[in-house]
Amino acid sequence: MTVLELPSWYLPEGGQFVRQQALALKQAGIEVHILASVTISTRKYGWHAFNPHRFYARPRWTVEDGIPVLRVFMRAVPRMPVLTIRLWTLRVLRLYRLYRARFGDPDIIHVHSGTWGAYAAALIKQRYHIPYLVTEHRGMFGCRSDLARRFFRPEFEPFFRIGFSNADMLLPVSEQLSDKMLSFCTRPVPVQVIGNMVDTDFFRPGNQFHPHTPFHFVTVCSYVPEKGYDILLQAWDLLCEQHPEVRLTIVGGDFDHPPFTDLLAHCRYKDRICFTGRLDRTGVRDCLSRADAYVLASRVESYSMATVEGMSMGLPVVGTDVLPQQVLTTDCGLRTTIEDPQALAQGMETLMDRYADYDHDAIRRHAVTIAHPDVIAKQLINVLKNNIV
Repeated sequence: MTVLELPSWYLPEGGQFVRQQALALKQAGIEVHILASVTISTRKYGWHAFNPHRFYARPRWTVEDGIPVLRVFMRAVPRMPVLTIRLWTLRVLRLYRLYRARFGDPDIIHVHSGTWGAYAAALIKQRYHIPYLVTEHRGMFGCRSDLARRFFRPEFEPFFRIGFSNADMLLPVSEQLSDKMLSFCTRPVPVQVIGNMVDTDFFRPGNQFHPHTPFHFVTVCSYVPEKGYDILLQAWDLLCEQHPEVRLTIVGGDFDHPPFTDLLAHCRYKDRICFTGRLDRTGVRDCLSRADAYVLASRVESYSMATVEGMSMGLPVVGTDVLPQQVLTTDCGLRTTIEDPQALAQGMETLMDRYADYDHDAIRRHAVTIAHPDVIAKQLINVLKNNIV
């Protein structure tokens, strides 16, 4: 079996989960290739976005961890998303022709996200009759917040409709994404939930779990509006008014951006927050090992691998109800309503009060059960095999 992975975004612009799945399939004896048209933002990179040595505009083959990768870069067209989608799709079709000339047609295409790999795969299927599956990672399909719902603009509907309707199977990473995906389908399309992989062998507590003094929360995500840091900082002030001894560590980047610095300026207890900046996964594991609980204030999530990494370390979680039920069960922590600082603060306080009731080993076992690479790889391989024509 030859599987062509078609991510809607890829390294260096995210997509580590694609690489992780590809490596797991390769280790299982499956031939895997990756075709990646990577969109970069001039807002993010400035003039560096025009550096042809760093972001090459002509397709280039590389071999990464033994996996052939055909990659090309393009810049988004400012304020013209539909044109950007069409240009991106044209590049994918060109990449596929180059790929086909070298390897021939794959047995199946595995698309990561309907934005906009599913649409490109539908056009490839129309011409070359290659079946494709769509794994959806984007939390906006959960439609749990106004921010998520605003993404689904009318001009995007044709791309979603064509991409999802022609798929051989839809694979949301959590059940809460299914309804919105299916709403675009003009015919019945099978659905199976397959979560994301987390390296639970790496994210393992080193010694017997023990509480810290003072009580210590941690969260791991860079600053973007979807992560609800405005809610978290308000909740933090409310919690610290009752428990001034608590501490919070925030792991991630982009906290020097004005939208966040403005928020932080109004936080009364910011001196009890430690910002580590971006860390490699060893650094993340060290931060998790020094914490008592994980907190997530997100208003948009599909699965939250960072949360599962915390659970793999035995940490109970207080998080908003955008976290899927399959991830955050009642035995693993508490769910609170989104956009509600008071509810989040109350959830953090309740978790502290009931902390002795949580079984840290059981929390870790749950994370292993839902996210270990061997578990997810087995599910994915079965689906791939069953959809090969």
